[in-house]
Amino acid sequence: MNIPSHSKWWQKTVVYQIYPRSFKDSTGNGIGDLKGIISKIDYLERLGVETIWFSPFFTSPQEDHGYDVEDYRNIDPEYGTMKDFEELIKNLHEKDMKIVLDLVLNHTSSKHPWFIESASSKDNPKRDWYIWRDGKESLGKKPPNNWKSMTGGLAWKYFENTDQWVYFHFLPFQPDLNYRNPEVKKEMLDTCRFWLDKGVDGFRLDIFHTIYEREDLRDNPFILQLFPSDDKEASFFQNHVYDVHLPETIDFAIDLRNLIDEYSNPDRFLVGELSGNIDILKKYYGSENNGLNLVFLFQFTSKPFNAEEFEQVLRDIEQKFPYPYTPTYVLGNHDRMRYISRFGNKTVKARILATLQLTLRGVPFIYYGEEIGMENVKFKLSESEDPIGRKFWWLPISQIKKMGISLTRDGCRTPMQWDDSPHAGFTPNENAEPWLRIPKNYKQINVINAENNPESLLNCYKRLLDIRKNNTALQMGSLDFIDLKRENKGCLAYQRLFQKQKITIYLNFTKKKKTIEFPYDNFELVFSTTPNRAKLKSNNQNKYFKLKGFEGVIIKIK
Repeated sequence: MNIPSHSKWWQKTVVYQIYPRSFKDSTGNGIGDLKGIISKIDYLERLGVETIWFSPFFTSPQEDHGYDVEDYRNIDPEYGTMKDFEELIKNLHEKDMKIVLDLVLNHTSSKHPWFIESASSKDNPKRDWYIWRDGKESLGKKPPNNWKSMTGGLAWKYFENTDQWVYFHFLPFQPDLNYRNPEVKKEMLDTCRFWLDKGVDGFRLDIFHTIYEREDLRDNPFILQLFPSDDKEASFFQNHVYDVHLPETIDFAIDLRNLIDEYSNPDRFLVGELSGNIDILKKYYGSENNGLNLVFLFQFTSKPFNAEEFEQVLRDIEQKFPYPYTPTYVLGNHDRMRYISRFGNKTVKARILATLQLTLRGVPFIYYGEEIGMENVKFKLSESEDPIGRKFWWLPISQIKKMGISLTRDGCRTPMQWDDSPHAGFTPNENAEPWLRIPKNYKQINVINAENNPESLLNCYKRLLDIRKNNTALQMGSLDFIDLKRENKGCLAYQRLFQKQKITIYLNFTKKKKTIEFPYDNFELVFSTTPNRAKLKSNNQNKYFKLKGFEGVIIKIK
């Protein structure tokens, strides 16, 4: 693979996602805020992450905790003020860190002034800013077509005052914007410019594949599939052929890329949240790599702890996304179960996956709390803060661990566990009630404990991030798989190459020791997930070394 000696900063960065509501409360009201985040920038710097992605903190009724936007150009008072945001971006940039905002382009809140106007009458100037249609049958009391929403159930809501239905892809209080209206498209592009002019370094684009839908509203076909998968967008027994992944959406990705490319020093970037198989996702990069800079690849979030499964995914990604395409690697986020809980809350397994994620070719995304091993928390669906959880209150199960999904997202959004003081140090007010309950294990799993323990998962992350930052091959080198012998089944090995630098990675996904063929004499053991390992080979080992159970190593060949 021919990789040039200089790449864009965003191709080499590590992104850390903050869910603002849950990171740090500065006011004592039990809700995280911008000043709380500012107070923890030193922690982010010590951790070694370079780019911070913030889930939305725009003005919102908070029915979907920020993903239902009421004003795209203001800060919700729960989180602070525009002055607080300006202080946040200034402090991050002073530490040479980047800031990425979460833009919800597909829909607004039903309480957005645009929608209130749009819903008021058929002849309102904002009527065509959303997707309104007459119903079917004689009285129009049936929805315009059979489309189902992303969360199940009809994708249409009836408004009696105008006797029409409005379309929503996600939840009923989040009506979709109509991008076939040039005024809407211009307004949203101008919103991007507003934040770029304030200095933001990029955008994460929420459910971007849903921006456009078929104008003729053709019915989607039936398919025997309940939940979406890595390969199929289909869900709730409907194949989403006509409401997602339209060619116009990919054209819009190119429009957005052209916009951000007007800004430089530094360059800006776009990362899209999409569903679908790899071939579909690649289209969003543009036919000439002129679309989105990155798209999320979620395959890791549903794979079992198995070397062969991970290798198969990696080989597919490497084949489909060769340089200059840049893949992404995600273990969890605000919509998915915390990855450590999928694997029995075993720290030894988390170390392996962290080593894998931070040594691959591409951009890793770390979700807050993963670095200290925060676990997924069970919540009753009927008591869920998450509107999706409340929607499915009648189901007897809230989590499907094998698939990496939870019907309430509360479990992966609990407040950051800073220390063992009341409320885990999340809020300064002992009498406050955090917006989500603090997990019972916070006295054991917290930042202070982890920082003071050289063998902690946090210090494992810190070492890996430091090694990545100081080795160009791990940031921008090619990736070549190392074929292992049959007796090493359960292990994954690859090397990263950049110019004369060569780094090899071996990961043992099993509890058994493995004998690894290794003919090199001149090398350095850079890292092991086994904290006290100082040597790779003993004196009587020449062409092999022992890889311990659940151990990963990084070796630099000299």
